Amino acid sequence: MKVKVISSCGLLIVASLLSTTLAAQTIVCAETNLDTFCMELLQGDAPFASAQFLSNVDAGLYNKSLVHRSVQGATAYLSAGAYQTTLEPAAVAAPVTLVNEFSAANAAFTVAFETNVGQPNTIGHGWRINVTDNSGAFPGSANSGAVFAKVLEQSKPVVARMSKLSVHGVNNSHLSAAPFLQLDNKVTVDDLVQIKRVYRFAGTLDDFNTYGVNFPVVDPTTPVATEVVCMDTNQGEFCMRLFKNEAPNTAANFLKYVNDGDYNNSVFHRLVKGFVLQGGGYKFVNNAVTEVPDDAPVINEFNRSNLRGTVAMAKLGGNPNSATSEFFVNLASNTGLDSDNGGFTVFAEVVNDGMTVVDKIATLPVSNDSARISHNAFTEVPLVNNDQTRSADDFVTLNRAYVTQRDVVPPTTVSKGPLGNIVAMGTYTFGMLFPVRVDGKLYQMLITDDDADGDTTNPDDPDLFSIDTTRIIQLIENGRISATYANQTLTIPTIRIGDVVYVNVVLKLVDASKLTFRLQSFDKI
Repeated sequence: MKVKVISSCGLLIVASLLSTTLAAQTIVCAETNLDTFCMELLQGDAPFASAQFLSNVDAGLYNKSLVHRSVQGATAYLSAGAYQTTLEPAAVAAPVTLVNEFSAANAAFTVAFETNVGQPNTIGHGWRINVTDNSGAFPGSANSGAVFAKVLEQSKPVVARMSKLSVHGVNNSHLSAAPFLQLDNKVTVDDLVQIKRVYRFAGTLDDFNTYGVNFPVVDPTTPVATEVVCMDTNQGEFCMRLFKNEAPNTAANFLKYVNDGDYNNSVFHRLVKGFVLQGGGYKFVNNAVTEVPDDAPVINEFNRSNLRGTVAMAKLGGNPNSATSEFFVNLASNTGLDSDNGGFTVFAEVVNDGMTVVDKIATLPVSNDSARISHNAFTEVPLVNNDQTRSADDFVTLNRAYVTQRDVVPPTTVSKGPLGNIVAMGTYTFGMLFPVRVDGKLYQMLITDDDADGDTTNPDDPDLFSIDTTRIIQLIENGRISATYANQTLTIPTIRIGDVVYVNVVLKLVDASKLTFRLQSFDKI
């Protein structure tokens, strides 16, 4: 080892490093009142410094702290993590002190612990973001600090924007050169760059590049024995959990077909790639199509959105209450079906790894067999074998559908789900900072719960939200996914509030003078 830890507490860090494998691509994010930026820890280059930083993060030392100093010019950097969110010089609690690690150079967008001038072994809690290449200003010497992280590419515009904020002195201590979000008649902590929290990013670097700062975490849940309907096909088995509370009549209707054995030896007769896989209506017996016997139609019970992996009932065009035996699995998030023909009733969802089987079926070739087998329902039929003569083994066959108990666990990945191509824009509670594109330009805005309708009988209207006009900041364009404003409509692709993710959030402008919006619609995951 090239460094040693000062104090007995440091031995715990050494033991941890020696007894566990270093986490690959550990990412830490800092949520500020300007925007969130993230960094990748250089655990191979600075194992002790990165371990110290993670320890500080896990202890919450940096929550409610400041970016208290901004140095601009040829040697530009930001200082953070040393002082609490106050105008008074209240220091963050000092943790264990480390011997300096001369690791990576202080290149642009690296992050290093700061040390006292001439005292290299005073690494503790304050850290510096090198905005420019400061390898000459902070060489591997007494004033360098240990470089333990690098700012991720997507976060560099946030740091660059922060480094260009106007700098002013509030006092002669920690705020002698502080970056300011805004200047007004009275200086308050809201004018400063506040670090609301620093936290470990839940995913990998690939997750960050795909989802951005709000990677949708799946909380670990103990599997629960749940009643499911399983479908044993010649391509594998998948199971679904029924929504008996939200669509009770539809679920009961489906269960009756299952328990009567009507789906046994039926075929999936329709596949529209990237849309739906449909079955439950037909069998292929003795080289001819026969229909699954229909029970009475069920009344439409649309309550859930047709998101990927959900199962819904098929019905006749123009007749919402015409569902009988046919059902389909949504291969994608088909939210357009929510407003078509009264909304297609979602009554179940595929659970565990069942969508891998459905996706396998969805890769099969599709044929128009309506002329060959004289049935117009087989215009988009998936085929296992596409030979000259049609037989039962050419089709995707549902050998049997049955009710059973299975341990149902949450999905281990959502990379193919409705969040796969979007980035969550909100934080965790209202208000929320998020980027918005207006007329081709990117701005940061703060939206808050508001009561702008003047209704004294109902002073807390939960559907009204306002944008703080004093906090609108133009951002550097970096190609990130954002909310959009056009035609008096604000559309936010994703908001995360607590553990719930909302998508396709639409708000309508109701008061232009106050930039007040009313919530119109949303989907919930």
